[in-house]
Amino acid sequence: MFNGNVVFHESELEHRVSTVIQARSDVRELHSQFPVLPFADDDGVIHDHTFDYYVVFDDGYRVAVAVKHARKQAQILDMFDRIARHDFSHVADDLRLMTDEDATYEAFYNAHDILRAREHFDEVECQNTRSIARRLVGRFHFAELLRGCRHVGARRDAVWQLIDRGDLVPLSPGRISDLSWLTVPS
Repeated sequence: MFNGNVVFHESELEHRVSTVIQARSDVRELHSQFPVLPFADDDGVIHDHTFDYYVVFDDGYRVAVAVKHARKQAQILDMFDRIARHDFSHVADDLRLMTDEDATYEAFYNAHDILRAREHFDEVECQNTRSIARRLVGRFHFAELLRGCRHVGARRDAVWQLIDRGDLVPLSPGRISDLSWLTVPS
């Protein structure tokens, strides 16, 4: 569920994409199987395409998201061009394709950890962890923030919450682990 909406996944890739979207801090709403928009094929026959997700951002910007494997990108972008020939501004501000290259397993697992940490929010642990991180100079391993704490799970969630907020920044892309380098932005 996301903000009271049940989010459906018809494939493993859709699950990865929705998790990555939900982990964004600027997403206000996420809906499944919406909108349905028309497009004409080469013969002028009208077809409908049901988008996998509909995202409303905090600033009100609305995006219809199609989820497909990257190998289908050309076909989907052609369909987007055909949909754009009809006015869709009453429903969405933009059409986006998200692929397995956007929702990698690494991005999915990082997003999953952020969502889990949000469910276990602990402001005191967050403040303590932020204070420790600010005393560390330059870059440091994720695991350094776990050293000597009483409850490793709560501290780990706090680190993820700080990453989610932008108070800690990973220094390299990919899966974030105990060995990942982090820094406090200046």
